Amino acid sequence: MSYLVLARRWRPRKFADLVGQDIVVRTLRNALAQGRLAHAYLFCGIRGVGKTTLARLVAMAINCEAAGDGEPCGQCASCQGIFDGSLLDVQEMDAASHTGVDDIREIIDGVRYPPASTRYKVYIIDEAHMLSRSAFNALLKTLEEPPEWAVFILATTEAEKLPVTVRSRCQRFDLRRLGVMEIQAYLKQVAESEGIMHDEEALQAIARAAGGSVRDALSLGERLLAYGNGAWRLGDVRQALGLVEDDLSCRLSEALFAGRGAEAVHLLREAQKAGHSVRAMLQSLASLWHRLGCSIVDRGLVHEDLDEPVRQWLDSQAEGMSWLWLDLRYQVLVQGMRDFDVLDEGLGGEMLLLRLAGLNLLDEQQPSMPAFRHPPPPAKQRAAASSTAEGGDGEAKPAAKHKLPLDRHDAPAFSAWAEAVEAYAGVRPGIAAILEHVVCTEFGERVRLQLSPLQERQLSVSDRGEFEAWLGREVFWERRQHGSGESLSEQRQRRIQAEEERLRRVAEQDPHVRLLREKLDAELVKVLPAGVQDDREQGNGEER
Repeated sequence: MSYLVLARRWRPRKFADLVGQDIVVRTLRNALAQGRLAHAYLFCGIRGVGKTTLARLVAMAINCEAAGDGEPCGQCASCQGIFDGSLLDVQEMDAASHTGVDDIREIIDGVRYPPASTRYKVYIIDEAHMLSRSAFNALLKTLEEPPEWAVFILATTEAEKLPVTVRSRCQRFDLRRLGVMEIQAYLKQVAESEGIMHDEEALQAIARAAGGSVRDALSLGERLLAYGNGAWRLGDVRQALGLVEDDLSCRLSEALFAGRGAEAVHLLREAQKAGHSVRAMLQSLASLWHRLGCSIVDRGLVHEDLDEPVRQWLDSQAEGMSWLWLDLRYQVLVQGMRDFDVLDEGLGGEMLLLRLAGLNLLDEQQPSMPAFRHPPPPAKQRAAASSTAEGGDGEAKPAAKHKLPLDRHDAPAFSAWAEAVEAYAGVRPGIAAILEHVVCTEFGERVRLQLSPLQERQLSVSDRGEFEAWLGREVFWERRQHGSGESLSEQRQRRIQAEEERLRRVAEQDPHVRLLREKLDAELVKVLPAGVQDDREQGNGEER
């Protein structure tokens, strides 16, 4: 085959050509220039970031006839032979298809003989984590003390699957995932060198879809060249890759935030007609909400690779929006997508959008706690606000229906927690009933609640998110510890028992009760407060 795809045609021939791995490249070049050659290396990282390429470059550098400062020349016979795979002293083994002891035995037998035409024999084992345990054990001794002319280079995408005994014998380098801007700049260099017509927006879209992998970016670019007749255009990229436009995600978000469920479903159906899958649409929505959440917390957390219209939309939406309010919807969205494995994707997606839009009903039921709410102000600001709650003429403003203490200086934590649960009973009675059995260890600017294993199963993620959004404070959900405290129901029961014991002691000391017990040989069974009827006396009054 005479034609080479971009990923092979642009494979680096020198360390300087490797993209985005400056730290690893600098370390290796300095070590090779100083003669600090290790006997075994381990290169780790995701697919397509240069692990195998880096292994070949190391093999070229240590065998190059005209190397300078650790950089191979790329032109000598050794460099050319290693690059095209014809040099017998440098062997590559795919561990995914050669996993057994017999394959390692061939390496062990061959490593005893010195190289025929180069200074070093180099064994490159790709996807090394696929080797069997027996194969690893067979390789250990040779890997620890190989002959002076042998170098082992292991490459893997899953380093943690390698035995610790293997990792400890290698000098490890972790190759990082590349950023969108780095891949975009590299694609621009490729496009200009290859004479490919391109849009900057198209390059950015390809870079995002690559997921940090240079090889994936070049492979996608190769596919898009065929689709776009030798050009990279944004429209072709979106159609070929099924990417969702940012404008569509923004419009769908606005419909959901406003509670317009019918409009949200209509937008989803239009996206399906345009060729977008429901899952891709909702994943794009989740990605946009992630950026919005970062923008709410700190504008500096938002990535710089965003288009200006999207950045402006994020700024406008983040103004006055509560992170807890958004996080509740994000959790419902993510949890809903997990159910797609057991649901029809189209029906499940529409129901999920209607559920997200319906969350606004919670805010309508709580006029004192709006949907877009900032965190509670500091104590000094609250004091100042309370002093201005009265008008200039001295008239007091009407208070909220459920005014909750904001910190421990306002009321004891237990009393404040009791008021919160009582207020929430008017919104979600079932959840409030569960919260009565939860232990509250702190109720202030942040709230700490301890749950039993049963309560953890009863309170779903969405239930917790709704309560946290309603409360307007950060809630920490922890596992209940022995002796950590009492729940509302436990303290209520303890008080009832204490009152019953007190009444019993008072009754036992009463002279009339003593006389009755002595004369009638009676036993004191139950004591009730004055005015309280026994359960048997309630109803038709037949039993007395």
